[in-house]
Amino acid sequence: MELVSVITPAYNASRTLRRAHASLISQLHHHWEHIIVDDGSSDDTPEVIQDLVAEGRVTSARISNRGIGRALNVALTLATGDYVAFLDADDEYHPDHLSAHLALMHEHPQIDLLWGGVEVIANNYEDTMVPNVEAGTGLIPVANCIVQGTIFGRRHIFLQHRFTEDRSIWWQDYEFVKRVGLQHVVERFPRATYRYYRNSGESMVDRIKVEWEKRRDGEVSGRDLMGGISGICASEAETGA
Repeated sequence: MELVSVITPAYNASRTLRRAHASLISQLHHHWEHIIVDDGSSDDTPEVIQDLVAEGRVTSARISNRGIGRALNVALTLATGDYVAFLDADDEYHPDHLSAHLALMHEHPQIDLLWGGVEVIANNYEDTMVPNVEAGTGLIPVANCIVQGTIFGRRHIFLQHRFTEDRSIWWQDYEFVKRVGLQHVVERFPRATYRYYRNSGESMVDRIKVEWEKRRDGEVSGRDLMGGISGICASEAETGA
């Protein structure tokens, strides 16, 4: 049976990390390893991780608040699976998340990387929308964006490519997928099997939306806001980046 390495970067995630791990235990595909990298948390996250390691099937590492890109790359060096998946510390999988992705990969062996398939849990409709930088105006559903936790790929992709560690780039998931897509076959997963909690903590997206309103009012340009990169639509970075 094929092994899936599931990677979780964690920063001050003591309230939600056990829930995320529980959704992994509930998977229909049981052959997985969970790799958790603590990005210098100041709460009880290290103790939670220690408990999960003691239960088995969890490998962990701790770094000194180097940002989400670094945490992801450290985790990738520890991954031994045939496939690599991601699970944010404040989100969870539907029970068939891994099995459905594996089935699609088997059916379409030309596909190297998948993204998408998000169920968004939010306090209100407004929180499900994010800036549409490509269009230069308005908002679009976060479910149409590249959300880090939905990335799923064959091992060779992550041997060839790493996430950016530039902490000014908070859309590291978008940047990674687009860069991989220049050389490999990347497709969007067609069904929501990933539960994305939009209001679980301080949100980078919320801060960007405030600046987006300023841009709309002419106080700051969209290109200045996103560093000149168009088409940005990415998940929240819930690390200390």
